[in-house]
Amino acid sequence: MRIEKIRFLNLNSLVGEWEIDLTHPAFASDGIFAITGPTGAGKTTILDAICLALYGRTPRLNRVTKSGNEIMSRQTGECFAEVTFRTGAGCFRCHWSQRRARKKPDGELQAPKHEIADGETGALFESKIRGVAEQIDEATGMDFDRFTRSMLLAQGGFAAFLQAAPDERAPILEQITGTGIYSLISKRVHERRREEREKLDLLQAETSGIVILKQEDEEAIRLELAEKSRAEETLARNAENTAKAIAWLTAINGLEKEISGLAEEETALMEEEEAFLPERERLLRALRAASLEGSWATLEALRKQQADDSQSLQSEEQSLPELESKARDGAQALLEAELGTIRAKEELNKIAPLIIRVRSLDQWLAERRSALSEMEDECREDRERLDTVRGSRKEKNDLRGKAVESLEKVCSYLEENRNDEWLIGGLAAVEEQVNTLASHESDIIGAEEALRNAEDALKDAAAALARCREHTGECKAELEAVSEKLL
Repeated sequence: MRIEKIRFLNLNSLVGEWEIDLTHPAFASDGIFAITGPTGAGKTTILDAICLALYGRTPRLNRVTKSGNEIMSRQTGECFAEVTFRTGAGCFRCHWSQRRARKKPDGELQAPKHEIADGETGALFESKIRGVAEQIDEATGMDFDRFTRSMLLAQGGFAAFLQAAPDERAPILEQITGTGIYSLISKRVHERRREEREKLDLLQAETSGIVILKQEDEEAIRLELAEKSRAEETLARNAENTAKAIAWLTAINGLEKEISGLAEEETALMEEEEAFLPERERLLRALRAASLEGSWATLEALRKQQADDSQSLQSEEQSLPELESKARDGAQALLEAELGTIRAKEELNKIAPLIIRVRSLDQWLAERRSALSEMEDECREDRERLDTVRGSRKEKNDLRGKAVESLEKVCSYLEENRNDEWLIGGLAAVEEQVNTLASHESDIIGAEEALRNAEDALKDAAAALARCREHTGECKAELEAVSEKLL
């Protein structure tokens, strides 16, 4: 594991944001450096920032939670720690942060956030606290305890490392020096030695029961083995010959049984053939008849067709006089129809002008119907206007009567009171009323004249309508007569 960059904000006495780039040539060229300074300058705070970014806690503090944060600088509202490191698995960036409500120094602490991401692309791997711890352990191979005992020995932690038991120091040293592979090799060698030892013990146990023969005994056994081999070969040849003889005898026996069975079948077949002779004769006759079945069917069909044709011929001969009579009648009817067609053509040529006249009459009738409809509409409107004028005339006649009556009263009053000259001043109003009555009278006279004119126009329209109807009736009668002639 190699730490490349450290960045943090508001941790202990180091207020503000700080960044240490360990990839800078000043660090990379020397390969070793020391963190120095007086007490309280913040040396341990840098190491705390590394632990805080990776594990969310420091050697001096357990875990920083919502209930308490002793590492955040006084009078600040937020803090964070971030570490970028590289292992054999790749480059990683681990970030831890916590803030107060609204980032105010007196705000309530909020829950801390912890995440791990790709150090080069920024792709987020995990943002849950437990998941980040598992990712760190997988990437570095160290949990918090191993990290603080090997990579980061806090104040007083080196003595604890030296005082640790060998089985606790060995994994840490292997993690630091990278010699864990040698432990695996040693373990594998030990397992292989144990397996080979077990195989050797098994082989020794198997060979311990073997007795070594003397040379004379071995030679005698070899001679006996050769003799037994020759005897075995002789017996094998004899067995082969015997097997062939047995197979030959078995085949002969089978053939004899097959011959006997065939003889029995031949006898049975001869008996069946002898019993089948009558049926055979019938079958032969049936086969000969079957060969002639097609010709017989054809002959029967021809006979039936001949009978049907004879019957049809007889029937047609009987109906021939009637058909000849019908043919003569048809010829006569055809001749009459042709003559009728000629006469119809001549009649058509004669009435062609009449047809043209009828069509023109149809068009004229359509025009007259339209004009008649318009005249009826005008008559209806004239009647409505006449009714209106009559009503207005009646109202004006009533007003005229009242005005005349009033005028007579006024004149009579003036005649009776001629000496009342002081009333001359009020005579102007009376004269105005008289003039109004006179104008009304002239209006009434004009309305009466218009009424008379409207009545005359209505009479003329009614007469024209009657004449149109009469002419329409004559045209209809003429049209019906022409239609009857055409039919």
